[in-house]
Amino acid sequence: IHYDPSAWALEPDWTMIREAFETNVFGAWRVAVAFAPLLGAAGHGRLVNVSSEGGSLASMGAGAPAYSTSKATLNALTRILAAELHGAGVLVNSICPGWVATDMGGPGGRPVAQGAAGIVWAATLPDDGPTGGFFRDGKKLPW
Repeated sequence: IHYDPSAWALEPDWTMIREAFETNVFGAWRVAVAFAPLLGAAGHGRLVNVSSEGGSLASMGAGAPAYSTSKATLNALTRILAAELHGAGVLVNSICPGWVATDMGGPGGRPVAQGAAGIVWAATLPDDGPTGGFFRDGKKLPW
């Protein structure tokens, strides 16, 4: 939530930043904590974090501080969870669906089905699939 391209890190809207982190980071973290034991006990599972290329340090610039920093943190959490769940049969990845025509994305983006396809891909990876990665359309993205 809170894609804020006209916002600046040096003029923070702390309420927006807190809300972005609550949803984009802490929400996903709480889901992982709740479900990881069940997935690990089953010996098979997938945790898919819906991220954004806006959280890529490789392409990050000015603007959108709440969104970009929260998605970068989600990507870091993805790496940590993947390492902690290594060997448990649980694969953990971050997926960027791209600019999707949703309420947040607005008109002109990719169709929802196209954006969701990468998420479905990660959720249905084979047991020997990648873990701890950042992908769009099944292709690796730079962190």
